[in-house]
Amino acid sequence: MCRMLPVFVPVIGSLLLVASAWAQSPEDVPSVVAAAITEAQQACEPESHKLEPDFITQKDVNGDKVQDYILDYDKFKCGDNPNFFCGTAGCLMQVFVSVDDGEYALALDQNVRRLQFKWVKGRPAMLLSLHGSACGRVGAAPCNTTLYWNGATFSPAN
Repeated sequence: MCRMLPVFVPVIGSLLLVASAWAQSPEDVPSVVAAAITEAQQACEPESHKLEPDFITQKDVNGDKVQDYILDYDKFKCGDNPNFFCGTAGCLMQVFVSVDDGEYALALDQNVRRLQFKWVKGRPAMLLSLHGSACGRVGAAPCNTTLYWNGATFSPAN
């Protein structure tokens, strides 16, 4: 029995490490969302990482009555750098929306200062506050844009 203990300890330790990484987001996530989280965790290595509450939120953002996934990297802590995915342009936000085939597509993958979801002119929309340079201005200048759901993605055209 003592000879087997060294084999089980690493396995149990690995399982605890995986469980703790997901402890803040207990819901099952689609594979494309899990892959994005794994990529962020790998970018953080060799530092430890922590997924704070509300790193993952679910909300129907495209109006199809299916929960979509929003990853807020302001809530992803990497080692001693609590703002690893943030800067003057805001924090990385990823939005995965449900599509017709039951899969999820990446609809937003950029740093934003603020992200809101609303219905505008009868359509689902993302309201983004961006770094001024996204509008051809200096960084501190306001830069707001609205992206409308067109049935396949969010785009600037209404």
